[in-house]
Amino acid sequence: MKTNTKTLLLAAVLGASVPMAAIAGDDYKDKSTMEKTGDYISDAAMTTKVKAALVAEDDLSALDIDVETDQGVVTLSGMVDNDAQAELAEQKVEELDGVKGVNNKLVASD
Repeated sequence: MKTNTKTLLLAAVLGASVPMAAIAGDDYKDKSTMEKTGDYISDAAMTTKVKAALVAEDDLSALDIDVETDQGVVTLSGMVDNDAQAELAEQKVEELDGVKGVNNKLVASD
């Protein structure tokens, strides 16, 4: 049952990122707008990538971890069971290509 929940969560996370890719059309004439849109899509893609990595980690409850990305810097927030899980989440994010930094605001409940 745990595998099915993780599979469904992963599918939901990945499915939510696909419509965002449509925003990046070639019809933008203002370069600054296009760059901002590209940054947003890159950040959205990174957030999706991070969430997928956290879902794949059996020792973490990805549903309790919020992820935000701003210019490649990932912020993790929410509750985890202990400090080891907070460190594991940070480590998994740091291992991902394209992550410029991790702001770990996870709080251990123990």
